[in-house]
Amino acid sequence: MKLRMFLHDELAATFDTGPGQLATPDTVAWTPEIARVSAAWDEVPQLETLTHWLEACLPENGSRVPFEERARALKLDRGDPPLITAPIDILWGNTDAEYPGAVRFQRDDDSDDTNDSSEYICLSDKEVGERLHEAWRVARQAGKGPERDYGDRRSSLSGMRGKIGLTRADDGSWHAARGAALNTWIAKREDDPKLPGEAGVESLCQRTLGRLGVPAANTLARVFAGEQAVLSERSDRHHGPESKVVRPRHQEEFCQACGWPSALKYDWGRKEEPRWEAAYAILGRCSPDPNSAQAMLTRILAACWALGHTDLHRRNLGFLHAPPDEPFGVEIAPMYDVSSGIGVEETVQFRMALGIARQAAFHGIGPTQWLEHARTAGQYPAMVLAIVSHTLEDLPDALADARRIAREEDENHNQRAVDSRAERLLTYVEKRRRDWNETLGRMRSIGARGLNDQANKLAEALTTLKHAHGDGDVELQVSETGVMTLVHVTKQDGTRHEVGTPSSTRVVAEALVYARLRPPEDLPALERALEKERLRKLACARGD
Repeated sequence: MKLRMFLHDELAATFDTGPGQLATPDTVAWTPEIARVSAAWDEVPQLETLTHWLEACLPENGSRVPFEERARALKLDRGDPPLITAPIDILWGNTDAEYPGAVRFQRDDDSDDTNDSSEYICLSDKEVGERLHEAWRVARQAGKGPERDYGDRRSSLSGMRGKIGLTRADDGSWHAARGAALNTWIAKREDDPKLPGEAGVESLCQRTLGRLGVPAANTLARVFAGEQAVLSERSDRHHGPESKVVRPRHQEEFCQACGWPSALKYDWGRKEEPRWEAAYAILGRCSPDPNSAQAMLTRILAACWALGHTDLHRRNLGFLHAPPDEPFGVEIAPMYDVSSGIGVEETVQFRMALGIARQAAFHGIGPTQWLEHARTAGQYPAMVLAIVSHTLEDLPDALADARRIAREEDENHNQRAVDSRAERLLTYVEKRRRDWNETLGRMRSIGARGLNDQANKLAEALTTLKHAHGDGDVELQVSETGVMTLVHVTKQDGTRHEVGTPSSTRVVAEALVYARLRPPEDLPALERALEKERLRKLACARGD
């Protein structure tokens, strides 16, 4: 049984195993392209890691059963033992399916032609609704009746909800991919009575993320022939040079990038268990701009915490890979499936799937936990606190903006439930912001470790001057004795206002970030630049 794995149509690996057998060094042949498949592999991957990676390519709910049945039927047709235990067996029997990222699979009796016919079939609302209902049925009741074949290209999609692949045309109509065509959207049916208005709330939260500067998939709520759905645009698909041709962009999940089993997407239950530190390490190692990428991860975590998103786990965070014609690198993929438990979760059960600094209860997470998070993740404490503070300050306006647009563009069966949950969410984020500021103020007043009260006071002075005199530049003066003075110069008339005498360039850098004169991700580079400027001005003042 031979199975070939391609990345961007370049051969990456060939597996030659018996039924039910795992890959071994003698049964796998690599090519240099394998190094671009995952951030977990530098040169040649560990076989156990590869098995975990392949497992994540398959559906994780009842939708996996039809994949297994197809592989078993194909083996019987060939006269092979119908043993289906390893992910390679299932992938071997489903090479015609559309997989995440830019990987595709080919078995030994497949054609070598990679340019099979491609087409998109326009679907009516009724047809989309039927496909959504069938995906829901299969995900919950796989094995209880055969899966209906619509002739569309099957999509292998993660998540416990039944999902289908769709493509949206320029006129807003929805189409199904056939042949080798790729879908550009993912649709899931929302029907849980315990989560009224969930499609609209998810769309609202996704729109809010975008207004916070967080990469987020374009998300819509729609009703198709009575079936409520939420749709997310795929970040691993894009239009190539030929505007009508959809091309894949390689992407992998957090679990895959770490080489972990998909089943461990939630907590492992061990004290030494890594949480978000591993994601920071991947970005530090593989991102072209590690500081900005790691700061964005902090912003994502802060936004999900502030919104009350309960299901951010290791498979809901993804890494988008550089195009094949660029040097290897990864960035955080746009977020999807972000919602809020406010209004539907019991307070005692209101917890994050993966907490901050080993604290999962939303109400138990505050500045202390974020400081610990910064320490374990190897991040600047001031940068992390500034990102969380800025996120909380911006969130009410971002949520109100997103709500206004969602009311115009979304379609919900139960708009009243969406509105009710949105009102409660807005109240919640306002309270979260007030509580944060009060706690942070108390901690600064007692000189809590990791907080710099001098930087905060300078930031408050800079903010006051900005409000009173308009935008301005900030200058650092240095005397021949080494004393620094921070000066605000109003742009309109050049008026100079002394702000204070910081004790170090780190204090200056933190003050500029706290005052929102520089973005938090600039803090490490800003501190280095200010220190160079201090030394240069000190030398000039002394006449050196």
